Amino acid sequence: MKNPYDYLVNGVGFIFIDLLFLGKADTDILPDFIGYLSFAYGIHLLPSFHNLKPLSKNFAIILMIMSFFVELDRWLGYKILGDIGVQFMQFLFIVFMYFVFQLLLHIHKNKPLEAKTFRTYQKFMAFMLCGFVIQAFSINLNASMRENVHFIGSLLQLLSFFLFLNLCRTCNKYYKRIKENKVHSQ
Repeated sequence: MKNPYDYLVNGVGFIFIDLLFLGKADTDILPDFIGYLSFAYGIHLLPSFHNLKPLSKNFAIILMIMSFFVELDRWLGYKILGDIGVQFMQFLFIVFMYFVFQLLLHIHKNKPLEAKTFRTYQKFMAFMLCGFVIQAFSINLNASMRENVHFIGSLLQLLSFFLFLNLCRTCNKYYKRIKENKVHSQ
């Protein structure tokens, strides 16, 4: 059986990590739409029948399509959407992660895991929102300060990325234990 948390980790990795090809700022080797596809498949594999599961999966598919057009805009160099498209996708990613965390809270009937998920959710959202606001308003600063402020926002979002990875690692261990117990009990 495939592990859904591996797909969630891969999805967030594709979305957060921007590897530039030959130093060009418009060519991302790890495009975000593949990350959203991985998220959709990971959500599909999650052992939940909660009503948030189809909503989260469909939201991931919509974000995959939208991010494809944002990436296509960057690859072709049209700059139709510009920085606004990237900022809008970041905002939608934060909303999407809200639904993912709500889904993760209702998967397993394990109180310590639910408590860890809730604490991670609170920290994740605080860091992501602070980073988003800092980056969104950094475009109003002069060029010398813009890079420093943008870097601070990126660090906050990177911290939230590591928080989510840690949560997925913990959920992965719990998921494997459940699978092993089901196999041994049969």
